[in-house]
Amino acid sequence: MTATDLGSAVENAVTSRVTDIVRTLDAEHGPHSVRGPLVIGIRTRGEPVWSGDPEGTVEGHPVRYAACPSVLSVLDALAQEPPAGDTYSVLVILTDRDERSELGDAVMARLHRERLYEVSKYTLLQDLLRARELDPRLRGGDNAWLVDALVDLARAGQLPSTTGRSLGREVALGHVVRSRLSVDPATLDLSGLITALDDPTTRSRWRDLGDDERRGITDHLVERLGRPAEVVLRLAAARDDVVAELLVADVLACAPEDDLKAERAFGAFAHSRFGSDEPPRAELAAAAAQAVEITTRVDTQQTWRQIRQADALLAQLNATPLAHRSRVLPSGFALRVEQAASSLDEADLRAVEQHHAATDKAPLVRRLRAAVRLRRWLDSIPADVTTLPAALRAHARDLAWVDSELAQVRQGANNPAVARALDRVKAQVVRQRAELDRRFARALPEAAHRHPDEVCSVETFLPTVVAPLVRKHKVLLVVVDGMSGAAATEIAHSIAENPRLGWTEVVRSPDGGREAVLAAFPTETTYSRTALLTASLTSGTADDERRAFPRHTFWPPRTHAVLVHKAGVTASAGFDLGPELDAEFAPRDEPQVVGVVLNTVDDALSKGRQSEDPAWNYRDVAYLPELLDRAAESGWVVVLTSDHGHVLEDGSERRPAPTGTARWRLPEGEVHADEVLLSGPRVLVPEGTAVLATTDRIRYGANSRGYHGGAALAEVAIPLIVLLPPGMEELDGWAVHSQGPPDWWTGRQGARPAAPPTAKPVKLTKRAAKQQPDQPDLFASDTPSQSRGAQLVQSKTFVNTHKDQPANRVLKPEVFRDVVDAVLAAGGRLPVADVLQAAGTPGRNPRGLVAALGRVLNIDQFPVVDLIDNGRTVVINEKLLDEQFPKES
Repeated sequence: MTATDLGSAVENAVTSRVTDIVRTLDAEHGPHSVRGPLVIGIRTRGEPVWSGDPEGTVEGHPVRYAACPSVLSVLDALAQEPPAGDTYSVLVILTDRDERSELGDAVMARLHRERLYEVSKYTLLQDLLRARELDPRLRGGDNAWLVDALVDLARAGQLPSTTGRSLGREVALGHVVRSRLSVDPATLDLSGLITALDDPTTRSRWRDLGDDERRGITDHLVERLGRPAEVVLRLAAARDDVVAELLVADVLACAPEDDLKAERAFGAFAHSRFGSDEPPRAELAAAAAQAVEITTRVDTQQTWRQIRQADALLAQLNATPLAHRSRVLPSGFALRVEQAASSLDEADLRAVEQHHAATDKAPLVRRLRAAVRLRRWLDSIPADVTTLPAALRAHARDLAWVDSELAQVRQGANNPAVARALDRVKAQVVRQRAELDRRFARALPEAAHRHPDEVCSVETFLPTVVAPLVRKHKVLLVVVDGMSGAAATEIAHSIAENPRLGWTEVVRSPDGGREAVLAAFPTETTYSRTALLTASLTSGTADDERRAFPRHTFWPPRTHAVLVHKAGVTASAGFDLGPELDAEFAPRDEPQVVGVVLNTVDDALSKGRQSEDPAWNYRDVAYLPELLDRAAESGWVVVLTSDHGHVLEDGSERRPAPTGTARWRLPEGEVHADEVLLSGPRVLVPEGTAVLATTDRIRYGANSRGYHGGAALAEVAIPLIVLLPPGMEELDGWAVHSQGPPDWWTGRQGARPAAPPTAKPVKLTKRAAKQQPDQPDLFASDTPSQSRGAQLVQSKTFVNTHKDQPANRVLKPEVFRDVVDAVLAAGGRLPVADVLQAAGTPGRNPRGLVAALGRVLNIDQFPVVDLIDNGRTVVINEKLLDEQFPKES
């Protein structure tokens, strides 16, 4: 709207007001009954301006308009002689002067009704907007503020054109809210309101509004967004940082009311911000919760400044000890960490992980998580390591996870409370692990002569594990030199955690658990890797391995076998792998097996790793991601293994020895309790006899990050990970790896529940039959109670849905019964290994089993049964189960 348009609108409003007064006088008294000139005073909202014709007529009466910005100009207008005529004349004085303090009684006595009239806001608004029709509700007294606001916006050119259209109250409110708060009212929510008022310009504009308009906008937003909106708007009118204030409120409003210290802090906060008219706690808490969500979503310098400011405000209220209730304040994170470090309790740790700062403090949280897990392990039943098969199995399925968490704990922490907790747990775990290693060492003398039949060893690994795979599949054998069971567990876990890769791990054990391979002695590359790749108990070099690998007679006829060491793997000439290695993935008609030796882990033991996290990810192993990509593209089965494991340095004692290396020596002198003397064909030093360290507490060589060569279980147990490429879900003779992490690692309590056995009738002996009471038990049911699974398979919905499935694709009803009973007995969640066991198919792919269950149970896509935790846990929603398959009486 131009200045001319605005002036015309004001003049039209004034003329309309004057016309109303004149008409009323003529109607009451007649046009000739008024003596002398009629002086009408009009109050203007700003400095009076009249840009139209100063003289005219209203209802046949001559009228003169005078804009009077001062008292003197008002007196001057009154002193001028009125025009002569048969009827009274009208003098219209427009002024912004105060009636009593400036104009005075003498002037006011000259004005009609001794008052200044207001211009009709409604008329002025309609003229300003040129709207066809205005909502009649705008005329109400409660909406006077809204009309004033619209007039202001129209004068400032901040309203969209409404020419020829109707203007409703809701639309008008939307225009005002959009202009005053710089938000889209159609999508505004409480979070958006807080964000808008976090802007200093918007907050200043809000404070500058008149009380009536602030109250009107507040009432409107409360109606739309609820009472917490009033809390936000009142804070914005009184304080400079709405978000910081609400972060403090989040702590105080949620504290127990019977906590006197918290109650005093809340009272001081609320009174200083809201005066005697304090909002209810629930409304303050709801607004505060939205501010917390904003700070967790927005990562800017401004947000972190507000978080720190809230911490300072809380300290001013002497309420820092309550900060543990906040999941964003730094002081709250520190208190949560201290509590978790003190208790090593899962719930306290979860509170740490839920804090906003946990992401930035990921290494600290990860080590605290490791300490909690290890505390649970210490409380669990010790692993069986009394025999070689049991020890290797225990390491693959349990102790490798312990060693992984122990590596985290050994990193320490700069937080004193956490450091003490880590040290406390580490000392206990190290003692327990050392004791297990000593027990394991008692079984090693036999392993120096031969390996048990049920154990796979380095010399039998290729013919018994790899060769059978080569008969039907292309196989990529990746030997990560020095990779321990802990490192392999972490690498395999990182592959499984990445669903985009699509690999499926399989194992030879029908129960879905991993196995480990027995190393040669000493557990070093020269001995154990050569034995692995030559399939013979011999020491040697990379050249010996390279020559022997393709010549093995156990490979299927016409097998193309090749072994590539470090030099052949290194990328060059535009290849992400060595060109010769890259060419080996080309399709061939004959069987293929490619062996690749990677040295990343072994190199890290001497050179160290530039990483804050000691855990291994598959991407940390140089060239492993590229090899996995090639294998996935061409459908190769990947066998990931090592030649020996390792132990890490952690304050070990050095016992210098003139022979051997870091973890073994020749048998010269006394054999200590933490050493073992091994002698036999599987001890590959020239003399066939050596003394090996049994725990990680001793070494014979110089200090390094880690060592190998000894007899600790972490060095002797070689990890075995077999991966099926995307699209290949099953492998003859192999089962899907379904056991996953041990219970102490995941936090599952107690032993895993098995499927309830099917009840069988009991035949009573004659004596027992005689002892049965003659009278029936009044409290016994005529029929035995049925399990939920049994009720399911007897329900009409299940029977009808089950029979509609193809007979060759649907599971038997008893499988549904047993799986439902097993999962519900475990509280609705059960590891896939136990579900497969309950289904009677321990080697089956769990995704296929759950898909088969879902085809019957997940009616209309409601997820009664589902697979979570990256395929490691089956869940059954009992509520949905009851809704979809009602229990029948």
